[in-house]
Amino acid sequence: MESARLLVDLLGKDRASVTELLEARCRATPDAPFVRHQSGRWTYGGAWEEMRRFAGFLSVHVEPRPRVAMYLSKRPEALWAWFGTTLAGGIHVALNRAHKGELLADMARRSKAKLLVTEESAWASLPDPARCGFSRVLFVDAAPRNAHVQGVELLDWDAVRRAPPGAIVPSAPSDTASLLYTSGTTGRSKAVLVPHNMYARGGANVAAAFEFKPKDVIHDWAPLSHIGGQMHMTLAAVSSGACLAQYDTFSRTRFWDQIAESRATAFFGFSNVLSLLMMAPEGPADRRHTLRVGLVAHMQEKAQLAFEARFGVKLWDTYGMSEGEPMTLPAQGVPPGCSGAPGPDFELAIADENDNPLPAGEVGRIVMRPKVADVMMKAYEDDDDATLDAWRNLWFHTQDLGRLDERGFLWYVDRLKHSIRRAGENISSAEVERALKAHPDVHDCAVVGVPDPLTVEAVKAVVVPRAGASLDAPSLHAYAAREMARFMVPRYIEIRAVLPYTDVGKVKRDELHAPGPGLWDAEEPGRDRL
Repeated sequence: MESARLLVDLLGKDRASVTELLEARCRATPDAPFVRHQSGRWTYGGAWEEMRRFAGFLSVHVEPRPRVAMYLSKRPEALWAWFGTTLAGGIHVALNRAHKGELLADMARRSKAKLLVTEESAWASLPDPARCGFSRVLFVDAAPRNAHVQGVELLDWDAVRRAPPGAIVPSAPSDTASLLYTSGTTGRSKAVLVPHNMYARGGANVAAAFEFKPKDVIHDWAPLSHIGGQMHMTLAAVSSGACLAQYDTFSRTRFWDQIAESRATAFFGFSNVLSLLMMAPEGPADRRHTLRVGLVAHMQEKAQLAFEARFGVKLWDTYGMSEGEPMTLPAQGVPPGCSGAPGPDFELAIADENDNPLPAGEVGRIVMRPKVADVMMKAYEDDDDATLDAWRNLWFHTQDLGRLDERGFLWYVDRLKHSIRRAGENISSAEVERALKAHPDVHDCAVVGVPDPLTVEAVKAVVVPRAGASLDAPSLHAYAAREMARFMVPRYIEIRAVLPYTDVGKVKRDELHAPGPGLWDAEEPGRDRL
């Protein structure tokens, strides 16, 4: 595939800022549909006016080239705020709407953002905005009644509606466009500084590989705090002129109705999405839809072939991460269950523990390096040690295991360290443990992932109570539900007298997967597990 072909077609060059890409697309196809949502529909031209208005709001209320944090559900205003910040030369900080408690407060403080954009329904989940470093909070709807925070100005969306269109502040392809937090698979989440060109080229390469055209409609539920929602959905649509059909979340029961009402031609998901959709009884309506392609991460060969045969939709996988994306893309001859071929912007290899390249077919750590400038992260902000540790011997070291076959196709195998993947979310065991240890009656705990047929993995917590404390699993589960995102809350809780440790003080996690006496399961019959 020719590198960044859609960028060249639209802009006449193969490196760009998101600002340049947005302006070129909105001027090229101003009347084409861009966003469909239950609250309305917008063309590219109409969206451009909304983005410019948000940029104008920023010019009045915040410093030049601001950092703007967003704690929002999937809605059009999230796009206007993101891209309005981009047009103002600022940095978009993507906070996961599911996070809450001290974990969210820590991310907010580290972001250095002074303005938070959120919604009324999120107010109860937010830590004290002043403690997070915010001086202003903007609600995309109306500020909650009687809301008041000492030293923090609360604004509603009328302030944006009243703003004149803002001047466009140019950004270079190498400038930072967004701060995106990793899942924190080996500890505290890292703050990834994503350059403009990574978004612009990455979105264009995804769109070209999936053959997106202006007539395409993308079923879009992926959170905008994830690189998939940002690049594979939003920027791929902008690059190609396609339309986004926005939905709050993935719904097994409403998926096909949503496809019918939007006439979507493409969808995004994780491997558990295929399992959920295959649960429905087979029938003549299985082929009566408009979908032609799906972008699905970490598919197994059997599941992919079964879905394609039943629904007649071609499925492809790509491999990448917040630090660099997309590393692989669809290509001719890629077999089912494979993560694709190395894309035009990255070189991939499989290495042993000493960074020696391994031959085809052998499993090792996936390492990569860019072939062109500004297609991967600039750094982990305020974490030079982590940045230098990732970059060794001229390779960026992912935390994943994989293999390359004889044709150079990548096969993803597993995570290198202790991360849990539940329903498309990468969960840091360390962050769940940190939250649980904040409970006054918890002395120690360890968190592992256990196999689950629908969500890939379920979260299991093994907990040691403080001496003399009366701790039970239901109350600890209720505490976890208050303190962390729903997808992080342990389904299984096991209370033990001690945890097994090695002689160097590491938890023997392989001994925690099997159920012990008194294992408690939080799942309720019939509960929607997504």
